Amino acid sequence: MSTEDAKLKFQTRGVHVFYGDKEAIKGVDLDIYNNEVTALIGPSGCGKSTYLRCLNRMNDTVDGAKVTGSILLDGTDIYDRKVDVVQLRARVGMVFQKPNPFPKSIFENIAYGPRIHGLASKKSEYDAIVETSLKKAGLWNEVSDRLDEPGTSLSGGQQQRLCIARAIAVSPEVILMDEPCSALDPIATARVEELIDELRENYAIVIVTHSMQQAARVSQKTAFFHLGEIVERGHTEQIFTNPREERTRDYITGRFG
Repeated sequence: MSTEDAKLKFQTRGVHVFYGDKEAIKGVDLDIYNNEVTALIGPSGCGKSTYLRCLNRMNDTVDGAKVTGSILLDGTDIYDRKVDVVQLRARVGMVFQKPNPFPKSIFENIAYGPRIHGLASKKSEYDAIVETSLKKAGLWNEVSDRLDEPGTSLSGGQQQRLCIARAIAVSPEVILMDEPCSALDPIATARVEELIDELRENYAIVIVTHSMQQAARVSQKTAFFHLGEIVERGHTEQIFTNPREERTRDYITGRFG
């Protein structure tokens, strides 16, 4: 078994997604690896977020959505009837485009997931999870003396890091990020990008981004989506410096998109 095979986390083959009669994704094949950031790039409406939502079955919440094909997490089909979706979403965490802290204290934002999943029982255990998660999200020093304040009282960039801390509090294996910096200013974006780079040491990360520069900075692999298909996938450096497909080159150089 090659090192690459050993790091394989998600294997997706022939994935199609339909919203009613509309086919949003057409036969996508993509592998996601541990300790790597995989960036999904492409113009608006090309299927990036739809694909991302297949990986933790968020499309289940959309009326009329149908997913076909094979999506294996550590070799297990996540769409199998026996799979507990709540447990799946603990293993595959999600951070959304707009920071969405719960209307609770900073402490409760982090402790909520571990409480639901029964990961702790004593206050000291919750304290430890909250502190560790906030430290991993690079937020502890900024909020350690105000854990009782509402999460919504934080700045936009801090709220997004709080949402990342919330995602990692339940010890996921994969973190999905749907344009996590699009609502943030450049300084907050830089903080989140640094954080993504640190987090990949422990997780497989998939990020949807509109920013070519961001994809080039944070990812090791890139997949270029266009009209519901993957046009090209590969090492980020190769995709950005020497793409094989003309459509990829046109998109990266700004000729369309």
